[in-house]
Amino acid sequence: MSRRNFIDWVIKGGLLATLAGMLFPALAYLWPVTRRGPQLSMMEVGRVDEIPVWGSKKVVLGGSAMLVVRTPKEFKAFSAICTHLGCIVYWASEKKEIACPCHAGFFDLEGRVISGPPPRPLATHTVNVVDGKVFVKL
Repeated sequence: MSRRNFIDWVIKGGLLATLAGMLFPALAYLWPVTRRGPQLSMMEVGRVDEIPVWGSKKVVLGGSAMLVVRTPKEFKAFSAICTHLGCIVYWASEKKEIACPCHAGFFDLEGRVISGPPPRPLATHTVNVVDGKVFVKL
């Protein structure tokens, strides 16, 4: 291999590497990876009889803190992270509201902001009850 051919290969290889480096992010954006596995699965949070009516249970699933609330008709699951500054919310059963202890933010049973500084509602999660067990979709 002559010196000229070697330099030619090095330049072409460098250009090809640069082009691949620019194309990969663009292609990754156009064809995003679909989530599979535990991120979208139903995770068990407990048995129905563990959560009293108008009671709640805090759980951590897949690295996310969640608050599961039981009403007389159904179970509801919310992100336990306040949308204001990230404090952990709790279920205020006497008011039947979700409350943030840091800055007096309150949310209703749909996760919507009732009062206080939170700018957005809480994220909600699908809940299914199967054979007396409560499952939350992440």
